[in-house]
Amino acid sequence: MERETRQQEIDIYCIIRDVFHDLWVAVAIGISAAFLAYIGGRLLYQPTYTSRTTFVVSSRNGSTGAYANLTKTQKMTEVFRSVMDSNVLKKMVSDGLGMDSFDGKVKIKVVPETNLLSVSVTADSPETALKLLRGMLEYYPEVGRNVLGEVVMEIFEKPGYPAAPDQVFRGKEIMQKAFLIGTAVMLILLAMLSCLKDTVKNEKEAAEKLDTTLFGVLCHERKYRNIRDFLKRKKKKIVITEPSVSFGYTEAMKKMRMKLLYQMRYENVKVILVTSAAPGEGKTTVAVNLAYLMAKQSRKILLIEGDIKNCELLKRLQLNPKQAADWGGCLAEGGDPEEAVSYLEKYGYSVMVNQTKAVHATELLASGRMEEFVAQMRRKMDLIIIDAPPVYKRSDTEVLAGYADASLLVVKQNGTQVKYINDAIDLLNDYGKGLLGCVFNDVMSGKGSLVSGYGYGYGYGYGYGYGRYGKYGKYGRYGKYDSPRRETDKRESGYGRTK
Repeated sequence: MERETRQQEIDIYCIIRDVFHDLWVAVAIGISAAFLAYIGGRLLYQPTYTSRTTFVVSSRNGSTGAYANLTKTQKMTEVFRSVMDSNVLKKMVSDGLGMDSFDGKVKIKVVPETNLLSVSVTADSPETALKLLRGMLEYYPEVGRNVLGEVVMEIFEKPGYPAAPDQVFRGKEIMQKAFLIGTAVMLILLAMLSCLKDTVKNEKEAAEKLDTTLFGVLCHERKYRNIRDFLKRKKKKIVITEPSVSFGYTEAMKKMRMKLLYQMRYENVKVILVTSAAPGEGKTTVAVNLAYLMAKQSRKILLIEGDIKNCELLKRLQLNPKQAADWGGCLAEGGDPEEAVSYLEKYGYSVMVNQTKAVHATELLASGRMEEFVAQMRRKMDLIIIDAPPVYKRSDTEVLAGYADASLLVVKQNGTQVKYINDAIDLLNDYGKGLLGCVFNDVMSGKGSLVSGYGYGYGYGYGYGYGRYGKYGKYGRYGKYDSPRRETDKRESGYGRTK
C-alpha cells in the first residue's frame, strides 16, 4: 500500500514536471488569448451615450410636491409613461428632426414611492441622444393632449449632455481575464497529455512495460545550485566529484558500480556500452560517473566518446581542448586511434574525446582500424566504457554494440515513449552481446530523496534472480550464474547475505 502511494506521488510529480517543462506553451497561449480578446473586444465595442431628464407628475388642481397625492399621481405617471414610449411620439420626433427612424432607445422609470419620472434616451452618439430627448420634450404635449388631461408635467432636471459613454472599454481587464483563462485551460490540457503519455513513470511500470529489468535507479539532481545560477542559466555538472551532487545520487552510482564489478567477475566484461533510446536521457552523465567510480577501484579505465558527430564529453569534463586529442579527427584522417588516448589526472582514467563533428561516423566506426584498436585496448585496459549515441535514428550505436560485451540502457523517468525504448532494447540484444538492463534515471519522489535507488538493499542490488533477467537466458536465474560456484562466491563476498 505504501509503495502504491509513493508511485502515485511520483506520477503526480511527473505531471508537474511535464507541465512546468511546457509552461512556456501555456504562457504563450495565455498571451495570445489576451491579445485576441483585446482585438475582438475592441472590434465589437460600440460606445453608447445616454441623456436623461426628470419630471414631476402632478394634478392641475393638486399639490406639486414630490409626495403629494401619490395614489392619483402615480396612476397619471403610468399614463405618461405610455405616451412617452409610444411609437406615435417616436415617429413625430424622427420626422421633426429629419431622421429616417428613431435611432435611440427610450427608458422610462418611476422613482419608487414618488411621482418623479425619469426619462432617458440612449444612442450611438451624445449629440443624437440629446437631440432625441429634446424632441420628445417638445412633442409629447401634442401627443398626450387628449390623454393626459389634467396632468401637469414639470421638468425637475433638465436634459444633460452625456460627456462620457455608458460603459468604458476595459481592455486591460479583458486581457487579464483572457490570459488567466487561456493559461489555465492550456495547463489542464498539458496535464491531461502528460497522463496519456506512454512513458515509464515509476519502477513498477519499468518492470511491466520494458523488455528488460532495472540495473539501477538514480534520483533527480537539481540543474542549478541556487537562484543566482538559475537566473544566469549556469547549470551545474552532475559529476560525483562535485560537492553539489547529493549523497543519494553518489550512493546509487556506487551500487551500480558494485553490480557491474560483480557482472565483470563472471562474464569477463571488458567493454560496456552506455546508451539511451533518445537524446537527453542522461547517458553521458552515467558513463562519466561510472568511469570515475571504476577508476577508484585501482582499475585502468578508458572512456570513449562514441558519438563522434557531437562534442559533448569535452564540455562535460570541463577540459581544455589542448588537454585531450581529437580522436574523431584522428580516425577521419587515417591516424592511429591510440594516439588520441589522453589520461586525466583529475579523474584517474583515460578518455577519448571528440572535437570535430565527423560526417561519415558509421563508416569510420565500422573500419578495421577501429576494430583493431578496440582489440588492443582490451589487452591494456581493465574496462572500456563507450558513451554511445542514442539508438533512435542512429546507426552508429549498432556498430559500437558489436564491440561491447554488455550494454546499459539509460531511461529517463517520463521521458521517451515505451515503444521507442523497447525498440532500442531489441536492437541492443540483436547487435550486442547482452543487455544488462536499464538505468532508471532522473527519478523524482515526493520527499526528493533517492526514491528506491538507495533503498533497494543488497538483496536486490546484487541478486540477479529478480524480475525478467531470465528472459534472454544469460543473466537470470535460468542462466549460467545460478551455479554452486555463484552461491559460494556470494557467501564469501557477503553479497546477498541473509540473517
